[in-house]
Amino acid sequence: MKLRALLIPALVALSLSLAACGGGSDDSTGAQAGETTEVETTESEPAPSGEAARAEKVEIVEFAFQPDPVVVQVGGKVNWQNEDTAPHTATADDGSFDTGTLEKGKLKSETFKEAGTFPYFCEIHPTMHGTVEVVEKD
Repeated sequence: MKLRALLIPALVALSLSLAACGGGSDDSTGAQAGETTEVETTESEPAPSGEAARAEKVEIVEFAFQPDPVVVQVGGKVNWQNEDTAPHTATADDGSFDTGTLEKGKLKSETFKEAGTFPYFCEIHPTMHGTVEVVEKD
C-alpha cells in the first residue's frame, strides 16, 4: 500500500511536467528580425564576451515587459513568456516582428539577425512598451 501511495504522486508529477512541454512553429514577417517560433524552454546563455547573451527571456508580468530593455547578440533570440492572466503581444513598432497573441503561459521567440534597437509594444494594451537592443558579437 505504501508503494502505491508513493507511485501515484510521482505519476501525477511526471504527467504535469510532460503536459507543460509544447512545440511547433509560427512564421512571421521578419524583414530585419528572423522568424517567430514557439519554444519549449528558455534560458539565458551568456555570450562568449559576457556582455550580451545569445538568448534572453522577457516575462510579461502585471502588464509590463521584464526586463526592459533586453540585450542580445546579432543572431540571438528573445523569448517572450506571458505570465499575466490577460493575453498580450510583442509587436515591433516598425512591424519587423510580431509574436501574435500570447495567452497565459505561452512562449514565442524571435531571432534578431541585424544589430539595432527594436522598440515594441503590446497591440492589445498599447501602453505596454519594451525595447530589444541587438549588438554585434565581440
